[in-house]
Amino acid sequence: MTLVSMFFIYLNAITHTKNVSEQQVKPNVYYNIACSIGYFDHFSVVGYIVYTLTSIKFPQLEQYRQTYNPANPQCRCHPHHATIIEPRNDCFHRSETLFISFAGGALLVGGFTLTEWKSTFTKFNLQADTLFLTDPAQSFYLQDPTYSWQGLKYYRSLIQKYSKLYKHVILIGASMGASMVCMCSDLATLSVAFNPILDPSLISNVLYYRTLQKYPKTFISKQVQTNIDKIMSKNQQSILHVHWSEKSPNDIVHMKLISNQNVIYFTDVNQCNKHKGVYFWLHNCNTHVLPQDLKRRGILIQILQHHLNALA
Repeated sequence: MTLVSMFFIYLNAITHTKNVSEQQVKPNVYYNIACSIGYFDHFSVVGYIVYTLTSIKFPQLEQYRQTYNPANPQCRCHPHHATIIEPRNDCFHRSETLFISFAGGALLVGGFTLTEWKSTFTKFNLQADTLFLTDPAQSFYLQDPTYSWQGLKYYRSLIQKYSKLYKHVILIGASMGASMVCMCSDLATLSVAFNPILDPSLISNVLYYRTLQKYPKTFISKQVQTNIDKIMSKNQQSILHVHWSEKSPNDIVHMKLISNQNVIYFTDVNQCNKHKGVYFWLHNCNTHVLPQDLKRRGILIQILQHHLNALA
């Protein structure tokens, strides 16, 4: 990213925030221009300078922190679908299946957040409601919408509530989003994670320092290990698929933090019809952004479809 493009992003951010009073902004949450530089890449020198000299608050991102979309076009039960979501017990338009997407990094582009997997969900021949989650604070979802550090409790409680209303609850996410997918996987019917970050201290991202101040670096990996052990017990019906880039040393370091692994070297999409259990898939890929690589090769949708077929 050049200085010129960063300057225009800066101007756009100011345009969107200049009429917002300080009282509208929650304390201690800063959304930085540097977020738009890359997807969990190392900060460039320019990006770091922008980060250290510029802390621009983006309160409008909060209205996109959680977005619920019912599949039934007749549903009008959720008029404030882009605010803090609590399940409506009185909604009778509900589908049998709910997709929950945890976005990885809540990237900022021109001052707006990007949800993930939205177009992917449309590829399946399945009527399903969707809930898109983002984490503007880039706290691995460990910070809840009230800005206290009760994120794990909050999101696990949210998924538990939805699990009582839907026949199937399916979680999906990549990178930072995949971390929370794994931390909630024991509560869902099916969870699919791509290259989860299990130890934030291993990532050169200055935005993660606040998370490491609040939690020990082993917090995520311990919760994931607990869930994996629980799913692999006889009484647990959940399925967890974790996809890793075999030739990405940084990702393999995270994979090795988990014991009791069921590792499969991916060779064909027909392998992916796995029922009950935990599966670690190794792909011939050297990049952290594994979903994009699988999409480029034309097999991402096929893999996900086979995972879904196992629920039938």
